[in-house]
Amino acid sequence: MNKKCFVIALIVMMFILPINCHAEDIVNQNGVVMTEEEYNNFLKIHTEGYIMTMTQEKYEKLKSLDYNNVTRETKYLQSMYNPHLNLETNKEITEEEYNNDNLIMPILNSTAAYSEVTTRRVDLTVTGGSVWNYVTVNVDWKYIPGTRTFDVLGIRGYGLSFRNGSQEGEQIYKADGEWNTIYYHWDGDRINKFDNGFGFAMNLVNNTKVTILQLTAECDVKTTITHPSLYGSHQHSTSNISLEEAMNYTISGEGLGSVFVFPYNISQRYDGMTGPRIDY
Repeated sequence: MNKKCFVIALIVMMFILPINCHAEDIVNQNGVVMTEEEYNNFLKIHTEGYIMTMTQEKYEKLKSLDYNNVTRETKYLQSMYNPHLNLETNKEITEEEYNNDNLIMPILNSTAAYSEVTTRRVDLTVTGGSVWNYVTVNVDWKYIPGTRTFDVLGIRGYGLSFRNGSQEGEQIYKADGEWNTIYYHWDGDRINKFDNGFGFAMNLVNNTKVTILQLTAECDVKTTITHPSLYGSHQHSTSNISLEEAMNYTISGEGLGSVFVFPYNISQRYDGMTGPRIDY
């Protein structure tokens, strides 16, 4: 190859290679197409299950956000419950402990000694938007609980205004290799809304084939004071709770996870775990 042909070949390769080497788009279960960069940005504020089941409308909203302006706080939580001895231990653990597969697992040597261990990660995020800020609280179970009645998931704000109609929730699970979603609407019968926040009562899907279980609540907020605060709370029911009982709460900093205030006889049947907090 002479020098002239070699230079021409190099120029051609400069134009061809960028086209052939770009990352492939990602298509979710609903046919929504996103770039790899968008997918990685979305993971900053949502779970994989949410991204792989989101609608086109949700995609359009997510891609409009400023991912250079994301604040995130995470809590790692573990519960151990012995239903026969009626003993319960709830505690916050470190990320290192959460990622350690040698965490204490259920003891199976006898009925009296059996304990159910559940572990979950709770993320609270706030992401900058053009007018409103986008807030999410996500629950990702590492060890799915055996007790599955009505959990509550919600957000409380101090110095924040909630855009009515933006409150939405989802329970996302994977069974037989397929993602499934249960939606909770802003005007449905599973939500309580207050000036300072809201919460959803979610009846955890009781399917033995579930391998992944995730919960999400989201909304839009804007500040009304100089230094506002956000609180996210997920309260897991450790014994049977009816829908009526799960909806019997108000929202206050004195409540479970600094969010949910239940009558005493109901609050005793939730694990009372702390939740993530973000101060602007």
